[in-house]
Amino acid sequence: LPLAAAVTAAAGAGAGFLYQRTSRSSIAGLIAARHCRLPLVSEYNGSDVWIDRQWGGRRTSWSALAERIELANLQASLAIVVVSTPLRDELVGRGIPPERILVNPNGVDPDRYNPAVDGQAVRMRLGIAADAVVVGFIGTFGPWHGAEVLARAWAACAAAQPTARLVFIGDGARGPATRQILADAPAGTWRWVGLVPQREGPAHLAACDILVNATVPNPDGSPFFGLPTKLFEYLAMGRAIVSSDLDQMGEILAHERTALLVPPGDGAALSAAILRLIDDPALRAHMGSAARAQAVARHSWRAHTDRIVDFLLQSRAPATGVATEPATWVVPETQEPFP
Repeated sequence: LPLAAAVTAAAGAGAGFLYQRTSRSSIAGLIAARHCRLPLVSEYNGSDVWIDRQWGGRRTSWSALAERIELANLQASLAIVVVSTPLRDELVGRGIPPERILVNPNGVDPDRYNPAVDGQAVRMRLGIAADAVVVGFIGTFGPWHGAEVLARAWAACAAAQPTARLVFIGDGARGPATRQILADAPAGTWRWVGLVPQREGPAHLAACDILVNATVPNPDGSPFFGLPTKLFEYLAMGRAIVSSDLDQMGEILAHERTALLVPPGDGAALSAAILRLIDDPALRAHMGSAARAQAVARHSWRAHTDRIVDFLLQSRAPATGVATEPATWVVPETQEPFP
């Protein structure tokens, strides 16, 4: 929404707080919160300035200003929601009080992503037999997604199980390199779907029997701070999962219960785990059922937002334990003047 529309909507909705997802060089949420005299809650998924410098190789004349805008948003927030402990630690290192930070994993809509979604039309369109075991990956093919690792691992899988199929859904920066690696795999054993509208994501995942998250560590050695939303979509689809055992991903998934966990970047271990699931339909069904149950019980967006509201109420509770009314909340000022 344009800033004026956001202010109008917030002022007229009787809101208790304003929630924003921080984005590069934007102070719209901060301005709207100040104008409406509402507490600001920020969702922080990592520093765009840091990402530009470390992974994009970009440092412009606007970097210093963008960094100040980023810090102004954080300092002005009553609460900051992050998906991982490394992000929490980063914010504490930048001077944000730890009691204002909530570690809250991503979530999923379990009604949109569910085992009843029909993927047969997608299989037919891709020319995949109804009885073939399909291994799937969805993503934007960033440098941390590990798509190349999966592409290399597929050669061993296809050699051992030539009727199985690999489906790559999505595209991005590492897409060309991934396709080049796949060219060495047995012909006809893989499909490249490319980008699809988000509304078609569930049907494409439903076309798969095994879903893979091959995330690799940050190439610069810094702590991995992300938590892929697709991981929760995989859980909600009720499919067997193979995932890198990388930091917070290993905290969400339980080895041999909701997923088979493998060392990140280990192609041999990845192919062995995929082959194990291809060979064992009973294990696929058991893990898929457990994954779905966990998604519904703990990872719906409703559960995600409930944790945020509970955190806000607890953070403003006086010594008596009775929650302070939102009208008495104070919007923190930034620690330094902002131009």
